[in-house]
Amino acid sequence: MEAEHGDVWEALRPLCAQVMSVPAEAVVPQARLVADLGADSLDITELEAASEELFGVVLRGTDKTRVSTVGDVADLIVRLRAGAPDVPSPLVR
Repeated sequence: MEAEHGDVWEALRPLCAQVMSVPAEAVVPQARLVADLGADSLDITELEAASEELFGVVLRGTDKTRVSTVGDVADLIVRLRAGAPDVPSPLVR
């Protein structure tokens, strides 16, 4: 799963930078979507939709209270792609 995590990270990092209009260097695993990268509700929705399309996962309809960092988003996508049940949505409002 570690190799897949690297692949997810390589694709997620520029996606986050584009959606949130921040430099790619600012998108690090510990960066908080809202507090550090300045994401607003529209950015969150756009990132969620783009992630679903890019990674072939469904993020909508899950608990949005547990995940707040870019690294958490990557972890969630890896778990969803592996078929893990009951995982929270990556996008904290």
